[in-house]
Amino acid sequence: MPRQKNRGLQNFLPTYPAPTRTRRWKMASYIRLSKEDLQKIRKGLDCSNSVKNQRDILNYFYETHAEEFESIREYVDDGHTGTDTDREHFQEMLADIMNGRINCVVVKDLSRLGRNYIEVGKLTEEFFPLHDVRLVAVSDGVDSDEGEDDFTPFKNIMNEYYAKDISKKRRIVNKMKGNAGIPLSPPPYGYMKNPDDPRFWVIDPEAAEVVRCIYRLALEGNGPLQIATALGTMGALNPSAYRTSKGISKGGSKSTLEPTKWNHTTVKKILTLQEYCGDVINFKSYSKSYKMKRRIENPEENRAIFLNVHEPIIDRVTWEKVQTLQKGTRRKKLTVTQEPSVFSGRLKCPECGGNLNFHFNQKNHDIKFFSCQNHNSGLRKCSATHYIRLDFLEQVVLYEVNRLAAFANEYESEFVKAMLGRSAKVAENDRARKQRELNTLLIRDKELDMLFERLYEDNVAGKIDDSRFARMSKRYEQEQGEIGAKVNTLRLELKKAEGQQMDMEDFLAIVRRYTHVTKITRRMVSELIDHIDVYHAEK
Repeated sequence: MPRQKNRGLQNFLPTYPAPTRTRRWKMASYIRLSKEDLQKIRKGLDCSNSVKNQRDILNYFYETHAEEFESIREYVDDGHTGTDTDREHFQEMLADIMNGRINCVVVKDLSRLGRNYIEVGKLTEEFFPLHDVRLVAVSDGVDSDEGEDDFTPFKNIMNEYYAKDISKKRRIVNKMKGNAGIPLSPPPYGYMKNPDDPRFWVIDPEAAEVVRCIYRLALEGNGPLQIATALGTMGALNPSAYRTSKGISKGGSKSTLEPTKWNHTTVKKILTLQEYCGDVINFKSYSKSYKMKRRIENPEENRAIFLNVHEPIIDRVTWEKVQTLQKGTRRKKLTVTQEPSVFSGRLKCPECGGNLNFHFNQKNHDIKFFSCQNHNSGLRKCSATHYIRLDFLEQVVLYEVNRLAAFANEYESEFVKAMLGRSAKVAENDRARKQRELNTLLIRDKELDMLFERLYEDNVAGKIDDSRFARMSKRYEQEQGEIGAKVNTLRLELKKAEGQQMDMEDFLAIVRRYTHVTKITRRMVSELIDHIDVYHAEK
């Protein structure tokens, strides 16, 4: 018989536990400084969440638990809201977790991960367990290696409530500032923050010169694509590269363009910004929820426009001319019967109000002319032909431009008087009175702004409760709204008065520029001619 194994002995042999090995963690030290935290630090209210303080806490934890870790990596997101999980270094940390470089995340408290309850919940209850990641929140006493904490979800809910409350207060602050004429957006290319008062903008000379160049090229009839090409040839840094060269961070995705390569859409935007006239336009867009990143364009009637707040880069007349030119470039594809002309879009039919179209004679292409398209067209037919040849039009315009320039040079005072149509002294007295009224309102508006800032700081510091903050801020907001309406009216009136004088000086300079001119250019037409009415020729 084959020999059988003695199984009975196994019942008497002692059993020993399998050898264990202490796990060594790959630690991620994650630090987030919110915009709200940054404001508090700058005002000296609270430094507990500063980058330095968070780093000290996390480094101390690492040093006192050094035997548990084999490595440490630091990830810092400076000035990022907790409701947004699309943070550069936060996403880098998640990528390192998926690649196996990290298996333990240590934060000062759970709010550093974020203040969106749903997103943070997915992270702590799904993503981390799925990738076998240990989570430690030092100040909250949370360590997932010691088992689940039933209070963690409630802490995340409170963090989200805090974010919602902060967002509400920030909206109130922004509304107050926006209605007071303080810019809510970062300065556009060509401007920078005022060193003496960072709330407002001053001209950045280097970038402003490029902006002026863009408008000059537009006045000469160049489109956005042509201007973008010209800027690249000149070697001008595009806005993104320029900010990088100056050490300015604007946030958002990084540009992949070469430093001197310009996108035509960037040029197009620069050509439309009213801010270059010295104006502030607030509330251009809004979001439906503090959790939403996507901005929705606000209708123009809901925007707050403040004229002449900062020094203009482009004078208003030039800006308006460029807007007209940009609209005029949106023409239909050219056919064999139509081609561009410097006068296109400038010739009007006084009978129907329509534009005259530019054509050339099919049998003789040297004969070029404008004619009204609505003559005998049916619905808006004109009773007579509105027609003018291009060569005759050019002769008339050249003659009138030279005559105007000669008159302006020889009889400047009569020229100014004829253009203004009223006494300069009366106009100046009226302007001075309105300016004094405006200055008084602006002083009070600034006082209210300072009062509100102190009120906000007292609320943050716990000196006044939220209900009192809401009542007082509402009263300040109502008064500033009334002031804002009066300020807008006065600025419009002053702009009109000052614009007349400015327009006159600019117009005089422009007219003199075309003394003894022999050729019509697109720039000449855009600067001197609003439109030309073409009447029916009487026989």
